[in-house]
Amino acid sequence: MRRFIPLAFLLLVCASAFAQQPPKLTWLRFYQVPAGKDAEFMRLINDGTKGVFDQLMAEKQVVGWGVAVPLTHNDEPWTHVVYVGLKDWAAADALVKAIDASDAKLSPAEMKRMGEMAMSSITPGSVRDVILHHIVQSEAPPMAPPKYIGVDFYTIKQGRAGDALALFNEWAKPLFTGVAAKGKFGPWGFSTQMHVGTYTHMVWYFMSDLTALDELDAGNMALEPMKLRGFDVRLRDLSEMEKQRTQLLRIVQSQ
Repeated sequence: MRRFIPLAFLLLVCASAFAQQPPKLTWLRFYQVPAGKDAEFMRLINDGTKGVFDQLMAEKQVVGWGVAVPLTHNDEPWTHVVYVGLKDWAAADALVKAIDASDAKLSPAEMKRMGEMAMSSITPGSVRDVILHHIVQSEAPPMAPPKYIGVDFYTIKQGRAGDALALFNEWAKPLFTGVAAKGKFGPWGFSTQMHVGTYTHMVWYFMSDLTALDELDAGNMALEPMKLRGFDVRLRDLSEMEKQRTQLLRIVQSQ
């Protein structure tokens, strides 16, 4: 399987195809693209794998896929993330086989062209993967096409995963449901890394408009102050707060 192979999101789930059942897994592949090579990288994505992704979406193996870039930057060097939402591991297997079959149909000249595009548009050694397992997520499709993704990363203390899930269900779930009803927010969810890296859990939410963040803040401020303080105390107790971070992404392509 020589070609670029992003097996699954944002980040994240694939909101553009949420009319299907929400994905159980999202496989993210992160890339560092050299300055000035964005257009060439996107050609590589569309020439190399778009047809396979779209075929598997039609077969309901892939829930959706897309490409996002950082809107707010941190100390990580990646510039693009490709996400593919999968209904299960059988769908991941179907994706690998479909890309292998597609590769086998390429002529030597076409394979050479694809390889040269990859060498030119991807910094060597920059590719890394994250696999997400979704624990809780919204079921409703977005009311408007998502343009942004918010991600909150947490490191939950050993043995406290159940407490973290309970807090999400008590605090974030009703808050997110209420904000989503206004039309700019969602899908959303709570996920874990299947192979733990720099964080253990992720809270993510898609937005069609950044003013959805104002609505989210307003929803938090509408909570009874002592209840909000209690949620915050519980979060600080069960997580390593010094490792918490938040990032905003901008979606540049989605299906």
